[in-house]
Amino acid sequence: MEIQRKITINKNAPIPIYQQILNEIRTYIASGEWPANTQIPTEAELEAELQVSRVTIRQALSAAVEEGLVIRIPGKGTFVSGAAISAATPTTGSFIGYVVPHISSSFNVQILLGVETILKQEGFHLIFCNSEGDLAKENQLLEDLQTNKMAGYIIQPVYSNETNRSIVDIASKGGKLAFIDRSIPGVKADSVMSNHFEGGQQIVKHLIDQGYRDIVYLAREPLGLFSIAERLRGYEVAMVTAGLKPRPSLVVGGPIELGYVQNQNSPTLEEKSVTDTIRELLQGPARPEAIVAMNDLVAMSVFEAAAQAGLRIPQDLALVGFDNLDYADTHNLTTVAQRPFEIGNAAARLLLSRICSNTNTIEQILLPTQLVIRGSSINPDRVSTSISDPQGGPVK
Repeated sequence: MEIQRKITINKNAPIPIYQQILNEIRTYIASGEWPANTQIPTEAELEAELQVSRVTIRQALSAAVEEGLVIRIPGKGTFVSGAAISAATPTTGSFIGYVVPHISSSFNVQILLGVETILKQEGFHLIFCNSEGDLAKENQLLEDLQTNKMAGYIIQPVYSNETNRSIVDIASKGGKLAFIDRSIPGVKADSVMSNHFEGGQQIVKHLIDQGYRDIVYLAREPLGLFSIAERLRGYEVAMVTAGLKPRPSLVVGGPIELGYVQNQNSPTLEEKSVTDTIRELLQGPARPEAIVAMNDLVAMSVFEAAAQAGLRIPQDLALVGFDNLDYADTHNLTTVAQRPFEIGNAAARLLLSRICSNTNTIEQILLPTQLVIRGSSINPDRVSTSISDPQGGPVK
């Protein structure tokens, strides 16, 4: 049988190309689009079609052979394994659906790798999907995965107040679910997330220890997102505990949860408006001594706005972020590090436990965060040489 649907990849994504190819192979086998004994494209055909190296193609196919998805017959080619098809049946399903709003930074990729490491050890195959922060796309992806009879699902849900969604349908049918970073009201499912409240407290306490008192929390919608709401609560509690009055949060941008690529590589009119709003604050009489950005993405907008306002960080304004994304170190940004690989590991273990047992107990795992001190928050009027990061090394 000739393959009709071709493998597609995104060369701009941070996910290794071989892993994207492997994911496509898993998807087509799980969906039945590549039936047992179907010959898949040759190395030469994939190399020409995808414009990637033969080494990358071989790495993907070798991984597929190792997982038992395909078999290689010398002199004939590579074929879909009959065992892979039987493994995808409803009774012995070995495919796990993984749906996230975006897979566009090393943070998200580390979660993905953490999930896959555990599932691979137990003989499960992961099919990862990107909902692009769009609820309609998330619903469609989950509907497609249901059709393909997944053994379970690991989901970082799109934020929405909508109650009519595929996640609810899966849960109502007894589907096995594990949530990452957030949960859905009314849906009983295990979840894994960082202790965002603890991280919010850590970073504000650090600023207070540096002598800053006038500190504002800068956020984007949706503030109702659990992780963001907990960081804000951490800010407020840390301020009150220190005998300081929290300022009203400065909220910028629209209600859509933006991804890494959108904010970093695709400036929009809305992003310009965000920067303008921050610049107006920095140029006005209510300019704070320090800004707690809800995440590193928002902190990047503060760097830009401060430059436009002619302000220096930290000489004129202290700045902290949250997440410790790739560019935080480059920008010398103090931030809070999460443990993405461990988040993925924990989510996979929870799901496997759920698949193998009938317990009704719902488990929520909160993983600790770590303050990473860099130059953006160091008060230049203090002796900074005595300050160290949590590992005991000098501040960058």
